[in-house]
Amino acid sequence: MTSDSGKPSPSRPDQEFGAAVASAQAAVAGLSDKYIGWVNDDLKRLDAAIAGVTDGSNGAALREVYGVAHDIKGQGSTFGYHLITDIGLLLCRYTERAIERQKVDRAVIDAHVEALRTVVDNRIQGPAGELGREILDALKAVAEKSFA
Repeated sequence: MTSDSGKPSPSRPDQEFGAAVASAQAAVAGLSDKYIGWVNDDLKRLDAAIAGVTDGSNGAALREVYGVAHDIKGQGSTFGYHLITDIGLLLCRYTERAIERQKVDRAVIDAHVEALRTVVDNRIQGPAGELGREILDALKAVAEKSFA
């Protein structure tokens, strides 16, 4: 099928696919406002999980922290909060290492949570440029230092 210009015109399946994509994008955009409420609920869950972390030998509590961080990581970018995804990933990596080594520094976990709250409270969307890199570099440094 071609148009009057001689170029191929979109086929019906292409149009249907385009409409489906546009509909999905509109649905995600409509949920973006709700996302802040969801992530705040996840941060409360994270606080509850962290309360059970007393030392590195408490693997069950650390696995719970990991699980909530994984949930947070998985949703951030979907709603335009790429820094939340990146911080969540770092927290997942930290808790994995803490479980393996049976050693944890609560201050490192708290720093990740504070960074997440800062992003949420200030509605920092996108990769956040230099600020985002500084936050991520600082979190990586404190995590590495805790295992040294």
